[in-house]
Amino acid sequence: MCFYYFDALAGAGKTRALARYTDRIARRGCKVLFIQPTKHLIDKTVEDELQPLDPPYPYRVLHGNVDLDGASVVAEIVRHFQDADPEQGEVLFITHAAFLRVPYLQGKANWHLIMDEVPQADVFEEWKLPETHDLILPLISFVPMGSVYGRLEAVGQDVTSNEEDAR
Repeated sequence: MCFYYFDALAGAGKTRALARYTDRIARRGCKVLFIQPTKHLIDKTVEDELQPLDPPYPYRVLHGNVDLDGASVVAEIVRHFQDADPEQGEVLFITHAAFLRVPYLQGKANWHLIMDEVPQADVFEEWKLPETHDLILPLISFVPMGSVYGRLEAVGQDVTSNEEDAR
């Protein structure tokens, strides 16, 4: 498996270069899954970059703004992979969010993956505990693990004794 990383400043033409690369390999009969962070960026890429190249192959956009006759986007992506003709080049555009929710891609070895922009690697979640924080905070402590991050640990509990008690 090969990974290629294309790094450049904002506005340098990365998306345009990826769209033209996608066009070249789809014209040769390859299947391309083109993933971008937002619906707006997908629509703009198709309109400004792909359509002017007059593609002879089919391309499809699947996101929440597309009419799917009541089907969910994820279900339609799975169905598209199941129904894809292995002999036909094509391009499928989906969002990062949809890609991360797809449970299974049939025949994924036949597809080239183009990911425009690095996906979010972690998820930040803020919990607001306005009335119950005094119940939780005495039981946890923050242990610094480096200059940037730390770890939460239980205060005054022996984890091994709790595991033994659970048996």
